[in-house]
Amino acid sequence: MRTQKIISIKALGKRKTLDLEVNHKDHNFYAEGLVSSNSHSISYAILAAWTTYLKFKYPHEFFLALLRLSKYEPDSHKEINKISKELVYFDIELLPPDLAKSALDFKIEDSNIRFGLNSIKGVSEKTLESLQSFRETNTPTKFDIFVAAKQAGINIGLLSSLIQAGTLSSYTEKRSRLVLEAQSFNLLTDKEKRYVSTIGDKYTYDILTIVSECAFKNKSVNGDGKPFMSEKRKETFKKKYNEYKKIYEQNKNHEKFANWVFENKLLGYTPTIRLKSIFEQSEFTFTDTLEFQSVLKDDMIRMVGVIEDVYKGKSKKNNNQFYRFALKDEVGSINGLFLDGGKKTRLSDYLEDGLKIPEKDDIVIFSGRKGDDVLWIENIGILNDKIYMKLSDVE
Repeated sequence: MRTQKIISIKALGKRKTLDLEVNHKDHNFYAEGLVSSNSHSISYAILAAWTTYLKFKYPHEFFLALLRLSKYEPDSHKEINKISKELVYFDIELLPPDLAKSALDFKIEDSNIRFGLNSIKGVSEKTLESLQSFRETNTPTKFDIFVAAKQAGINIGLLSSLIQAGTLSSYTEKRSRLVLEAQSFNLLTDKEKRYVSTIGDKYTYDILTIVSECAFKNKSVNGDGKPFMSEKRKETFKKKYNEYKKIYEQNKNHEKFANWVFENKLLGYTPTIRLKSIFEQSEFTFTDTLEFQSVLKDDMIRMVGVIEDVYKGKSKKNNNQFYRFALKDEVGSINGLFLDGGKKTRLSDYLEDGLKIPEKDDIVIFSGRKGDDVLWIENIGILNDKIYMKLSDVE
């Protein structure tokens, strides 16, 4: 192969050019006065045929490959969300991540696909490798997991989020309570942790019961015959514990919603429940973005979802202010418009009442009238304040 060296470059200004990839009549086609090579179009056609065949002949392997490649996309969670929506048409479920069942990457599990630990938002692969190797060599209790998480560099805030997102579902059905257990265990000194581990089996490894019985009811002493906690130590523990308990009290009353929020935040999709199912009651129902298309024009509906985008503008006709929202849920997205109209001053009244305009990533309920391809919003409810994500939310 002969190579050439560029000696100099001379600017020639702007000139009309024509790029011919292959100078042969059998490889070129004409479109809008331009000549182009059809070799690329043939390659893409062949590739499309191959992938279509693989998708329908080997759907598990096909979607597994897509999910494993999602981590290389600019927005990996958005890609996972798109793939999860398509899986239902192939009777495949994307199972949630579980520290007791998941591998580092996505894997086929029976007739479904299990979420990979390394695709959980905010957790490094090195950290999860530490947890996985710990899991593979032991049959860990909850206390073991709490200790291993700290050794792997997972702070209590991230561990709490992982639990609420369902990664420790093998240990409990009530995630909010397990979060409080992890936070309470984290408040113990190393000496106190060693002691509760020795008596854990007696209390089915329930740290809240152990602390209550051994520390505050003085039903046990530690190995050296001294009380489990001194009076001063009890006060210190109780002060910090009460802050975490506020999070628990709030989230346990909205357990399903809290699970949905953390799953959406850390996984990019929500495997355990649909958002509209959380808020539906016998007296009213919600319409999702897929059902929206079949709703009759001018029908009143309620929708719940996440704000994907917000645009503030003024109409050309009368210069009135309006807000346009892109609302998304598990099956798609729609546009909603919030403005004054006719004799109704919905937006003006809303702003005069000092109510907050929803922002990107807010979870909201919209009530309004179906238009041709838009929801004309009449009422807005922001749901973020129904759960606590961290201690600063309590403050």
